[in-house]
Amino acid sequence: MLALPFVALLGQVAKVDIRATGTVNADILKSQLNAAYAGAVPPIIPTSLIPLEDMTVNTAIAGSYVIEVDTTVATAADLDGYWCANDPALRNLFKDLAVIATGLSDVTDVVTCIGASGMGCASSTPCGGGGTEDPAPAPEPEPEPDSTGGGGGGDKKNDDNDGLSAVAIVFIVLGALFVLGFLAYLMWPWLQTCWVPNTAHAEPIIGPVTPTPSGVALPTLYNVA
Repeated sequence: MLALPFVALLGQVAKVDIRATGTVNADILKSQLNAAYAGAVPPIIPTSLIPLEDMTVNTAIAGSYVIEVDTTVATAADLDGYWCANDPALRNLFKDLAVIATGLSDVTDVVTCIGASGMGCASSTPCGGGGTEDPAPAPEPEPEPDSTGGGGGGDKKNDDNDGLSAVAIVFIVLGALFVLGFLAYLMWPWLQTCWVPNTAHAEPIIGPVTPTPSGVALPTLYNVA
């Protein structure tokens, strides 16, 4: 009976199903997967990389390029679980790496699972152990009413609103004073004429020539007020 789970795992490989288009360079794509594993923290394989011969790229499924990993360096469960441990950072990293010199383009998703060789992944293995959903978070306790009268929160909001209204009024008054002062500066020459009388200055006017007894003609000056 103990051998049944082990037999069920025979032929199961860790799979990375890349949803993309293009003509793939298999060796470069394998190397990019190794680079993604090495770039995660902590790396899945601290001392060595997965041998490229332990990987197979399946291109028979339209729109999917499946990297199958069957290696003794790490178990299929460890490789598959590592995506959950580093999700979404590892998926985002591999999406970027999968288009560098591999021939792939338009990478829309990276799906990971464990399954039989030659098939893609219908969906990623659920994270959290066996697909069980995480328990819902406990509801947060409601805040206790204010012992001073139950209206403390509203009073604080009113105080904030009053403070904002006072600041707004100060800025409005200062702005109005600035505008009035600027207008007074521009109209100052005109305003001066309102209280300075326009007095005429006496100017000498040369009148007709009047002969003098000595015979020398001198002009007569008139003052015009």
